Amino acid sequence: MSQRKKKIHVVHLIGSSGLYGAERWILALMRAMDDRHFRSTLVNLVDREGEQSAVVLAATERGLDAFDFVTGGKFNPFAAVRLASWARNEGVEIIHGHGYKSDLLGILAAKVAGCRILTTPHGWSVEKDTKLQLYEKLDRFLFRFMDMVCPLSETLCCDVQRYCTGNIRLITNGVDIDEVRSSVANTCFDDDSYVIGYVGRLVESKDLVTLLNSVAALSEVRRRVKLVLVGDGDFSRQLKAHAKALAIEHLVFFAGFRTDAACFLRGFDCFVLPSLSEGTPRCVMEAMALNIPVVASDIPGNRILVSHNETGLLFSVGDFQQLSEQLIFLMDHPEKTEKLAYNGRLKVEQDYSNDRMAREYAVVYDRLIF
Repeated sequence: MSQRKKKIHVVHLIGSSGLYGAERWILALMRAMDDRHFRSTLVNLVDREGEQSAVVLAATERGLDAFDFVTGGKFNPFAAVRLASWARNEGVEIIHGHGYKSDLLGILAAKVAGCRILTTPHGWSVEKDTKLQLYEKLDRFLFRFMDMVCPLSETLCCDVQRYCTGNIRLITNGVDIDEVRSSVANTCFDDDSYVIGYVGRLVESKDLVTLLNSVAALSEVRRRVKLVLVGDGDFSRQLKAHAKALAIEHLVFFAGFRTDAACFLRGFDCFVLPSLSEGTPRCVMEAMALNIPVVASDIPGNRILVSHNETGLLFSVGDFQQLSEQLIFLMDHPEKTEKLAYNGRLKVEQDYSNDRMAREYAVVYDRLIF
C-alpha cells in the first residue's frame, strides 16, 4: 500500500429507510477497513427531520461514524451544495455512492468539493414501478461520470459494461462473518418444529408467494413445519392475506423488520430464497456462514453461491412443488444436508469475507487518490 501522510476519508452515501442487503454490506465493509489508513463515515440521505434511521442506528451501535443528512426533498440540488460544504470541512477525499439518489447527489457534491466519486451497484429492481425504473435508468446513465464503478457480481458487471466502458472494477460481495457468528439464537424457536426461514424485504420480486405455496403443500405431508419471514416491505399485507387464504397463517410467523436478523437466522433449520432476481445475495452468505443449508431459486445471482447438490439446492423459479420436494429432501437426508451446509460455509469463508472485500477496496481507494 502506498505511503501516505494522513488517512483517506471515505464517505459512504446512501438513501435508506431500512437495514437490508446494501446497508449491511456498507457496515460490513466499514468494519473491515484498516483504520490506520482509512477513515470511513456513513451518510444517509433523508428527505426530512425525524427519528434516527435504522442504518445509522446500526452503524453507531457498531462504533462506526454515521449520521442522517436532511436533503429537503428527493432531488434537491441545494442539498448537494450543503453536502459538498460539509465534505470540504471534513477533509473528505472520496464519496462512495450506493443507489440512484446517492449517486446523483454524490456526483454533484464531489464536483463542487473536489472529491473523487465511485459507486457500487447493488442490483436492479424487477418491480413494475415506472418511476423506480426511470430512476435506475438515470443511475446507469450516471456511471459514465464516475471515477470508478465497482459492481459486486459478475452479472452486474456485465450489465454495467453496457453503460460505461472504462474504470470498472469487479469486487464481489462480502459478509461480516465474525458479526454473524457472534449472534445469539432467538428464543422463539423452542419447539421441535422444522423451521424454514427467510430474511429480507417483503416485496413482490422476492416471490415469497411461491414459498407460502410450498409451505402449504409441505404441511399436508409433514405436520411440524414452521415458516419465519424476517423483514418488512410493501408486499407484506398481500403475503399475510395469501397465508390466510391458504389456511396456513398459524404456521407462518411474520417477524417484521428486525435489526437482530442474524439471531433469527441461527434458529432456522434451512434458509430459502425464492427471488426472481438477485445480485449476490448477502442473506444467503449469512445463512451459509452460520452453517445453515440453503434452498434458492435457480437464477444467475443465486447460482454464484449455490451450486446444486454441492453448496445447497436449487429449484425452478416459481415452482412451489419442486421447492417442497427440495425441503423434504433436506428433512429426510440429514447427512447430505450437513454436507451441503458445510460446503456452503467453506465457500463463504474462502471467497466472501468482508476482510477480503476491504482489502480490494483499499486498493481502489488508493488508486483514486495516489
